[in-house]
Amino acid sequence: MTSKLVIRALEQEGLSSILESRERGQVAHDAEALEILGRADVLVLGAAADIARRRECSDEAQIYVPSPPSETPSLLVIDARETLRGTALLRKIATLRLQAPLGARIVVDWGALGLEIGQIALSFGATDLAGPMASRRGLPMLDAEDQKKLVKRREIAAYVARAGFHAVFVQTDDPEQSLFAEPLASRAHVES
Repeated sequence: MTSKLVIRALEQEGLSSILESRERGQVAHDAEALEILGRADVLVLGAAADIARRRECSDEAQIYVPSPPSETPSLLVIDARETLRGTALLRKIATLRLQAPLGARIVVDWGALGLEIGQIALSFGATDLAGPMASRRGLPMLDAEDQKKLVKRREIAAYVARAGFHAVFVQTDDPEQSLFAEPLASRAHVES
């Protein structure tokens, strides 16, 4: 359920009409929609993208290990090729959610962009995360002092849970493998 405060902010920013279009099965690509998305407050834009993501996709967040799946028109990958950072990156992800086909998957490569930005991106319309697996003990990540430490699957699952989603690990050894082609045996739910 969306709070009255968020509903009011969405209306003030003009984002309600974009969400209503998506509910009718239409994606607004006209000049007015692009102008609204470009000027909207980033937090309100994120709220709109989160609403669209929650309506259109399940509460599962796929965690692709060790790398993102291949990009398709309905599966978009944000990885090391992306030059934007911080709020500009979050704005892009939210705008992608509101401009992408209904139900599109947006994968953020936390191995390239950072786990924290990946977690926040889940609340700005991203659906999935991707990153490398060092061993069965965990995932490699650099801390503030650039010293390698291991982050275990449970820790990644906890990041995803704090964003309000349920982590499902998907092995992506084959770079051609996508969400729709992977066998069910390669999916692993993590219980917290």
